[in-house]
Amino acid sequence: MIAYCASCGSKTVTRLVARQSLSVCPGCDRIFFRNPKVVVTALIEEQGRVLLVLRDIEPGRGFWGLPGGFVDWDEHPEVAMVRECREEVLVTVEPIQLLEVQHVVHDEEGLVVLPYRARLIAGEPAAGDEVQEVGWFSPDRLPPLAFASHRKILQHWSREVLARGAA
Repeated sequence: MIAYCASCGSKTVTRLVARQSLSVCPGCDRIFFRNPKVVVTALIEEQGRVLLVLRDIEPGRGFWGLPGGFVDWDEHPEVAMVRECREEVLVTVEPIQLLEVQHVVHDEEGLVVLPYRARLIAGEPAAGDEVQEVGWFSPDRLPPLAFASHRKILQHWSREVLARGAA
């Protein structure tokens, strides 16, 4: 819950709004809805392997995951995914396909995860912001992952790669 109004500074109260208990400012009537944050990830594949990052920040510090992060308020999600790849793995990518959208509730915070399949178009992957190292992994050699949402994306990808290999 929000303790003070960001608009006028008044102490908020809890009210029932549309069947939800929400923080409301009695001074200016601003309602503080609990909206999810939007996150993008990039599934970058090359020669049957996927590019992962070893996270250097919480949550998930010391575990592996897909490059990605939060979408800025004024940014299209595809642009955010390209920006996050440039910041985290120092490469330029292009979005190819939006994969299955996920809704995640973690520590009282809602997230909408937009995973993109992306193609590497320039640069050599290296550790950038918020990353300890980068690595290419085959479906049968995936490391411990930071997030269940990434695990779901990579499980689907692994099945695709293995099916291509069997064909």
